Amino acid sequence: MHAVIDSVLLLRMSNPDIKKWMKEHKIRTGPNLLQYYESRLVEMLGALDKDYIVWQDVFDNGVKLDPDTVIGVWRSWTDYFSELFNITAAGYKAVLQACWYMDLISYGDTWHKYYACDPQDFNGTAEQKELVMGGGATLWAEYVDSTNLISRLWPRASVVGERLWSELSSTTNLTYAEIRLHYHRCRMLSRGIPAEPIEGPSYCPQVYIPPL
Repeated sequence: MHAVIDSVLLLRMSNPDIKKWMKEHKIRTGPNLLQYYESRLVEMLGALDKDYIVWQDVFDNGVKLDPDTVIGVWRSWTDYFSELFNITAAGYKAVLQACWYMDLISYGDTWHKYYACDPQDFNGTAEQKELVMGGGATLWAEYVDSTNLISRLWPRASVVGERLWSELSSTTNLTYAEIRLHYHRCRMLSRGIPAEPIEGPSYCPQVYIPPL
């Protein structure tokens, strides 16, 4: 189960009903209210006897977590390798998403940076690195809907899959990876998946024809 808690706007806590509830429960600040909410949520998740993952915000806010909690590192604009170090140093398992944002695109071969990211490339002990379970491709939807979801995601998410499901020693050559990625995109087109070109001018014998 994934419990998403992120990007909370504390300014909205000026709502009079919320302020009244905070006063009744002797909660003085927005951060204190957020701490209360996160703690209650974690308690409820624990009572369900289910494995769960939380965003790093819960850990960063000092919420008491069960030892088997998995923490997702998603803040791409921060030093996420330091975050992995802190999380694993505290004994928690972690999953890295921060370096695989499929919605952040620019001109050219942006997939190279996806291929280079190593979830265990941080300054920790061997025991800490064993706590990093892997990673995941993330696609935020501010500029994505049903018209561009598939093409925005594929075939770039394939790069993340190959990187995470392969030995590190076999995922270092971008030239060979580009060849595999090209053929995989052609394969997707042949199966009716509108995977966008990502390696510059190229050719596939298959042509994607949108359904009428």
